[in-house]
Amino acid sequence: MPGLLRNLKGENKMKKPMIGINGLVGTKPDKLEESIKKIIEFGFDCMEFCLSSVPLIAEGEILEKYAAYVQDIFSRYPLKYTAHIGTGLDLRNLQDYNLHKKVLMSSIELCARLGMDRLTLHFENESLIQKEEQAFYDAHIEAIEFAASKGVLLLMENIEVEDYRKVIAMIGCINHENFKMTLDVGHLNLSVNYFGGDFKDAVRECAPYVKHVHMNDNTGRFEKMRLGNFALYKTLPMGMRTAFGAGDIHLPPLWGKIPMKWVVETLHNEGFDGIFICEYENDLYVPFGRQIQEDMRSMVNEIYNS
Repeated sequence: MPGLLRNLKGENKMKKPMIGINGLVGTKPDKLEESIKKIIEFGFDCMEFCLSSVPLIAEGEILEKYAAYVQDIFSRYPLKYTAHIGTGLDLRNLQDYNLHKKVLMSSIELCARLGMDRLTLHFENESLIQKEEQAFYDAHIEAIEFAASKGVLLLMENIEVEDYRKVIAMIGCINHENFKMTLDVGHLNLSVNYFGGDFKDAVRECAPYVKHVHMNDNTGRFEKMRLGNFALYKTLPMGMRTAFGAGDIHLPPLWGKIPMKWVVETLHNEGFDGIFICEYENDLYVPFGRQIQEDMRSMVNEIYNS
């Protein structure tokens, strides 16, 4: 009987979240296997794979040879894989709307094939044109049903250039169990400093919707060029941006000014048991890869074991 009681207590204990990392930034396609080995060496449980990091889709069609290449590599290593949508998807683009929808549907299909059970999407800027915003919602409603049929959870990420409450409103409006939130902690810190609000209040508001977390740090200093001239903003060297704390600098978690431990505690209290992805400019911090993983895991273990 005592052994049975111990087992029952163990079953009731909350599942401890995994600790993951975004795929190594700047990795060339032929170095994908090498980067996965490095991530395993660092001690992470999971890798978040950006679907445009290798050419998996051409004009909305899956490139079968590349999909097979990636699938073969993934199958040989004991990591969990999650997905991030590729760059450029814009479901408010009415001119090329069907093409953008096709890219999204192919992205979901790739997730299913490659064993990635969740796909993070970007909210970006809400459109002031009602037709564009309705098209954005309609495309996601269609995609949510398709993703559910494939066993892929769709997750909407808050972006620093838009008020996080618009993401919450979209998730609440659609109200589908297969459509939840990726909380990007760094983006949230920047957006509340620009649009107004309190960071801790914002985390509490988001927490009931969160099924996935991007843990990256910053100084909280919003870079207005991100709104006024995004093309120029992207050309600024990360070293310079980091030196001046300019915007979304993607420091490793616990390296900046965000109260990361408080964030984890708040999500834990809400019942979060998903994946914490350490989403930082990891090619710049390779010498600290294992330490970043260990520091993050130590913090999570302390909170989830208490």
